[in-house]
Amino acid sequence: MIYRKKNRKDHERQMGAGQKGFIPTPLDKLLFILLYLKCYPTYDLQGLLFGLDRTRVCRWVKILLPVLEMTLGRECVLPARQIRSAEEFFRAFPGVKDVFIDGTERPVQKPKNLRRRKKCIRERKDRPLEKGLL
Repeated sequence: MIYRKKNRKDHERQMGAGQKGFIPTPLDKLLFILLYLKCYPTYDLQGLLFGLDRTRVCRWVKILLPVLEMTLGRECVLPARQIRSAEEFFRAFPGVKDVFIDGTERPVQKPKNLRRRKKCIRERKDRPLEKGLL
């Protein structure tokens, strides 16, 4: 870094400014994308491991994943991360018997009109509190 600072005369920005989130070598890029496919970490964790911001991790995954798939000649499939229903949950985790969900569901979406919204709130106060239990 000192060498670069001394030998660069036309330096417009301060040291440390400029492009962030660069993965320097092809070996680092391969390690980055293979670790992503093997462990499937969140973008925050992957960024922590490689010294990147989460947005840069997302960009690198979108750049490197198609390159790896073209090289291998097949599509790399990641594990499902979102479970949208109770049936999917019980298929994924067959040993689980009971699931407790704490929260209330809104049977009707909140109206935009202020007068209707107040009426909806009064009606909601008359109903008992609903908790979900699967």
